[in-house]
Amino acid sequence: MLNPEHCCDLSEELEELFKALGNINRLLLIYRMTSGEIEKISVTEMAHMIGLTQPAASQHLKILKTANILNAEKKGNYIYYTFNHSAMINHKKKIDFLFGCVLSKCEKNE
Repeated sequence: MLNPEHCCDLSEELEELFKALGNINRLLLIYRMTSGEIEKISVTEMAHMIGLTQPAASQHLKILKTANILNAEKKGNYIYYTFNHSAMINHKKKIDFLFGCVLSKCEKNE
């Protein structure tokens, strides 16, 4: 359970997470990765799949990696990105805590 006294840290972490998720191309990539179509992806594959230039795809993957949504692993000349499972569990806890607080407040006001 998260402690409400850590709300500043929580807010900054959630801000970064929501910014990373606030782009349709990144959301499409995450959806494709969770739908079972692919488990790992390279910059080249993402660019082709979503119809982006390689520099744009690289930037999107970098943002998802910085937000601890994806891990990066170099294999040969390519970097492959996969979900960061442990970080995703922590992200879920933070989001659940935030929405739990909001719902609790809403129920008190009804």
